[in-house]
Amino acid sequence: MGGTPNYDVCIVGSGAAGGVVAKELCEGGAKVLMLEAGAEVDPSHFLSTLWPYQLPYRGFRDEKQALFYPNDISPVVYERSDPVSVDRIRVLGGRTLHWNAVALRYAALDFRTRSLEGFEEDWPLTYEELEPYYDRIEQIVGLCGEDDHLEILPAGKHYMPPIPWRCSEHILHRALKKMRIPMISVRKALNTVPYDGRPPCHYCGHCMDGGCMVEVIFTSPDCMLPKARATGNFTLRTNAVAREILVDREGLARAVSYVDRGAHNDKQAQAKIVVVCCATIESARLLLNSRSPQHPNGLGNSNDVVGRYLSGHQGGGAESYLKELEGLTPWNQDGATDHVYVPRYNQLERKKDYVGGWGIQVNYANYMFPHHATRVHGYGAAYKESVRRMQTGYLMLGPFGKIESRPENRVTTNPDKLDKYGIPIPEIHFRFSENDWALWHDKNRSLEEIFSNLKADVFPNFGSFPGGFGSHEVGTIRMGPNPKTSALNSFCQSRDVKNLFVTDGSCFTSSSEKNPTLTIMALSLRAADYIKEQRRRGEL
Repeated sequence: MGGTPNYDVCIVGSGAAGGVVAKELCEGGAKVLMLEAGAEVDPSHFLSTLWPYQLPYRGFRDEKQALFYPNDISPVVYERSDPVSVDRIRVLGGRTLHWNAVALRYAALDFRTRSLEGFEEDWPLTYEELEPYYDRIEQIVGLCGEDDHLEILPAGKHYMPPIPWRCSEHILHRALKKMRIPMISVRKALNTVPYDGRPPCHYCGHCMDGGCMVEVIFTSPDCMLPKARATGNFTLRTNAVAREILVDREGLARAVSYVDRGAHNDKQAQAKIVVVCCATIESARLLLNSRSPQHPNGLGNSNDVVGRYLSGHQGGGAESYLKELEGLTPWNQDGATDHVYVPRYNQLERKKDYVGGWGIQVNYANYMFPHHATRVHGYGAAYKESVRRMQTGYLMLGPFGKIESRPENRVTTNPDKLDKYGIPIPEIHFRFSENDWALWHDKNRSLEEIFSNLKADVFPNFGSFPGGFGSHEVGTIRMGPNPKTSALNSFCQSRDVKNLFVTDGSCFTSSSEKNPTLTIMALSLRAADYIKEQRRRGEL
């Protein structure tokens, strides 16, 4: 096996969490090696501004994202599962390369569902403890938006100007105001003015499909890794697929074994500390595959928690075509995907027979694509005229709802099912709970009520199941106050292996209706501070 020099820290994964940890630890003086399973893709290769007719399959095969999902990503097996899907990107920067950039804080109540509602478990830290890290990461990343003074959606102190609203969003706001449902300018990690050496958005295309080629949206490679490199303490190895974390005689992490995708051989990265940031499914997979005499059930898994409590967001939604905007001359509506957000509002209504709620993201689908074309009746010239006439009135509502965190929902690995590198693949076992179903039914009812207050042709996408997870998977290596039901402490540190940290979405104790990325980065910042202090004391 090939070897590499010893490092103070080896970070596995280069997305939002990995980027934050790398920047902070390098600036703190640590020698850091980052392993990324994918390749580095230059933004000039992004296809975000291309129209469907310019693509080989007219956009039906996610051609714009092919650069981020190479063919050697291991398959996933869904065993005895409800219809959910997980996202496992393989590229430098991870999901930050083509995310929607919505950046929302969790509310105080999201950390205390057991105390407040007798449901799930409380987090091992409070909103007040995480608040200063929200403040810091928002300044590092740069967010647009504003303080809307909502308890359910705490705000920061530093925002760039919000994105202007579209006509359809003004019409939606008019209807929601009558229903006493709040709607606010979206909070996004997107520049509306020059920030951190990057330009403002000029609304050129659909960012979430194919990436931002002008570096307006926050990504780890554009915003975090350059700062890490500037210290002289950072080393990056792309195309490095982590196989397992190796341990010493005391059971502490000593190295990461990985496959070089180019040379097709195994190598090792020696480090004093290992930080896992592979995203929820792959992080659990890596720890479960890291079996040894000291950790026969997987690394950091003496209590059989690793892989459990898989959660995320339930989806569904609806597309509509507003009568007021039909037949107008087409104009560029793509902008920066969603420009507004509908914060959770069901807590303002009557008492519910379920816990949790949903928030609604508006117009994050691609305006370049005629989503209604397969649903409009007719044929020939009249059919084409109907599609064209309706297109300018497009309004899409995409709610994300809470999913309960339960131990039986989990990721496992099977030694008899291997990927092309001989690494056991992940298996997903997931069922929606009674609470998930009750929330889903009420969410759909509420959306139907909203659309009944709009003059529009509506095409629901509710389906027959709640669905999940909207690329927002969390859980599987959770932190928590109880050592029996958690793998990590409040600093994302393994309870079993003190020099092992996990700072991506897998560390979440429970899910909320809010997008997880901002909380992932705040937790990563807090963990990095803790690692720096422990290194200073000589305890790591």
